[in-house]
Amino acid sequence: MTSPFQTNSTARNRRALPDRDLLLAMKAQNNSFVLGTRKSQLALVQTGHVADALRELHSSSYSRNDDGNDDGVKVSSHDDCGQTPDIELPLAERNGGIFAHLVEKPYFPLQYSFSVEWMTTVGDRNQTTPLHLLSPYDSTQPAKSLWTDELEARLIHGHFDMLVHSFKDVPTILKDGCEIGCVVKREDPRDAFVVKKGLSYTRLEDLPDGSVVGTGSVRRVAQLKRAFPNLVFEDMRGNLNTRLAKLDNPESKFAALILAISGLTRIGLGDRVTTPLSSPTLMHAVGQGALAVEIRSNDLRTRNCLRGLGHWETEWSTAAERGCLRVLEGGCSVPVGVESELVELDPYGDHSDLTATVEDRYLPDDESPLLENSPMLWFSGLIDTVGTLPSTPTFFTSSLPRLRKRLARLSLHVCVTSTDGSKHVVHRPKPVFVRSYREAQRYGEECAREIRKMGAGEILDEINTLRKEREAEDIARAMEERRKMDLPQAQTQNDAAAEIVV
Repeated sequence: MTSPFQTNSTARNRRALPDRDLLLAMKAQNNSFVLGTRKSQLALVQTGHVADALRELHSSSYSRNDDGNDDGVKVSSHDDCGQTPDIELPLAERNGGIFAHLVEKPYFPLQYSFSVEWMTTVGDRNQTTPLHLLSPYDSTQPAKSLWTDELEARLIHGHFDMLVHSFKDVPTILKDGCEIGCVVKREDPRDAFVVKKGLSYTRLEDLPDGSVVGTGSVRRVAQLKRAFPNLVFEDMRGNLNTRLAKLDNPESKFAALILAISGLTRIGLGDRVTTPLSSPTLMHAVGQGALAVEIRSNDLRTRNCLRGLGHWETEWSTAAERGCLRVLEGGCSVPVGVESELVELDPYGDHSDLTATVEDRYLPDDESPLLENSPMLWFSGLIDTVGTLPSTPTFFTSSLPRLRKRLARLSLHVCVTSTDGSKHVVHRPKPVFVRSYREAQRYGEECAREIRKMGAGEILDEINTLRKEREAEDIARAMEERRKMDLPQAQTQNDAAAEIVV
């Protein structure tokens, strides 16, 4: 039975689209790139950061007004009713921490432009229905995502050239025709305890019994129920400013919220962090704090544009986390928490003093050769490759770092928790030496297989069984309400779903 809560990924955006090949040709001729994102304050700010970084990387293409001042990021919308007039998003504040690794002033002889456009997604349009009902788990559609599906459709068609995502929202198996072009340097991945203004509590354990704490994450609720069974955790979703306003309302029942530190920091609200949370209290989501830039597969023009933007330490650590999650078949509705640490080592040095605490599971010849047409993620100026590969794209001279071998010590801490917090499995294997993104990914996959054997598999199977039962009950209840409304019988379940979602 089709869930009445779900919507067709294209039902809300049925306007005729221009011919894909013509659209791409026009962009190439105009040297323009369109960055797509969701309609939310945080998403627009994050995309603005990436657009600014690209302008900085390709500095001669950075536009200026007649008075010599920097232009703001021009943002257009693609909402349900078509394109609305352009709005101006102020130039995103430069974040030296995230983009400090970029080259300062490369030579870029062409004038390239970077614009930002947003559109609404299922997750944006419906802020009330639980996430597990909007996107039930379906093994036949592993890339199903509330936040990315509709954006990816426009990326594949050619309307967008890049999508900027919070990496935690990106499915571990991407839609056919899409790939990750680069991963931007990670902010603090931890969650934060954010207390209501006027209250003096500084820790979760300080809250009185029965206090209500808001969060929209199954992962957070599962871990926190285990640690604080005396507190009440309730769903709260929406833009960060909206959630904080609800929290601070004197009439609100909420005493605190659990929010990602990275999101608060990016929109300039880092001062609202009361206390950062980490293990054993709360382990963060896979990919949290990192930004991913998604592009069309084999889009060499966009790959070259992104070269030099990625941050290799973030790429490798998130590879381990996402490799683990993919094997666990988790998603935003499955309570999997992680913590990872990556430390760069001299690839030519003697590390015999570390062999007692660090494993070397992989041999250099384990990896298949990295070729010139490999995805950007595998060779964004970070590791040796086989064959002829320029260290810089054709529109640079010698500004980017040369390709070189890397070695790092990688550790991964994983937990799986039942939704009621009664069962909790933690796995912290020995750190390993890794020499590539793919070795880091394999380490995460092995960690997932190991924690499954330790009892996590039973927890995940139980969660999926309970979720399917709950979905069936909610779907039956929604269909009964539809019948009571006496809607025309010819109306499809998906049409009814669209009305419910709106």
